[in-house]
Amino acid sequence: MAVDIKEEIANYLLNNCFLMGTVDTTREKYYYVINHEESFRQIFLPIGYTLVVHRNLRVIQLINNHGSGRVILKKYESIILLILRLLYVEKRESLSTSEDRVFATVEEIKNEYEKLNLPRKFDRVLLEESLRNIKRYNLLKVEDRLSDMDAKIRIYPSVMLAMPDVNINKAYEETAKLLAQYENSEDGDEE
Repeated sequence: MAVDIKEEIANYLLNNCFLMGTVDTTREKYYYVINHEESFRQIFLPIGYTLVVHRNLRVIQLINNHGSGRVILKKYESIILLILRLLYVEKRESLSTSEDRVFATVEEIKNEYEKLNLPRKFDRVLLEESLRNIKRYNLLKVEDRLSDMDAKIRIYPSVMLAMPDVNINKAYEETAKLLAQYENSEDGDEE
């Protein structure tokens, strides 16, 4: 039995939180939701979810109205996510307005991480463990093998929505401030 396209997209959103219009594999689904936005709102409303369309980022987000279902990241996953957001903001400001793709290298992530002087040193295991959960929710795509320092990681615009939405300059300041809270932290891998 063929799966209805609305059912397929609804399940995709429930499992992945974000739907990108800037990614080749999800672009068609993104525009289908845009063209049937009210229908999708009605699908999610009875089960306590709000569909939010961020047209400027070309991202559709599904938010639980009751605050449940949130991903709890470990300390170092949170740090890597904040670094990715910081790099996204910095790179997005320098790109042309028509450019959709933002990439960071392992070396850039490592450099930002090492500025924090954290007890756990940056290595491939730390990066792979951190990215495993983050990429599951459509926040990034690993383009190359992470063993190379010049390996590229594509950062999706949804990284801006994984935390409260603010303008680019304020996001940069807020992200830098949050990263500073982790600096010289003595705690282990707490959540």
